[in-house]
Amino acid sequence: MKAPILASKFCQIAWVVKDISVAEKFFTETMGVDRFLRMENLSAKDTEGSYLGKPGDWVCHLYIAYAGDTQIELIQPVSGTSMFDEFLGKHGDAVQHVAYWLDDSEYEAAVQHMEASGYPLIQDFKLPILRVGYFDTRAAIGVVTEIIGSSEEGHEFRRNLKAGNF
Repeated sequence: MKAPILASKFCQIAWVVKDISVAEKFFTETMGVDRFLRMENLSAKDTEGSYLGKPGDWVCHLYIAYAGDTQIELIQPVSGTSMFDEFLGKHGDAVQHVAYWLDDSEYEAAVQHMEASGYPLIQDFKLPILRVGYFDTRAAIGVVTEIIGSSEEGHEFRRNLKAGNF
């Protein structure tokens, strides 16, 4: 099954780390990323988040910035069980997923495509401006694949983030 819609929507590389301030410092001081938008204590409870098909109990810090046209995401698990703390326990600080940014109207078709292609949903959550699903593509490419479905407000947020207007 081919998904041409996804290939052109690549947007992000994400690291899961044990100390987000160390990772942020690396990207700002060593790699020249201007600054990160910080979302502290993002919780499954507040975002309708799930993990392995059940309501999630995870909390994490999530920092986002741009390096050129690519979004850099840093995630530090804080508490609870999630694919992030599972990954960190097995692999340490490393790239954990890549992401594709879609219009919300394309999200359900992309989810169906991923699952029909044999890549089950691992974890998901919703924010007022977007919804996110993580699919188990590790056997195929070594990392998880994230699909983001964005509202128009989410697209505006992304444009502002890229421009450093936050």
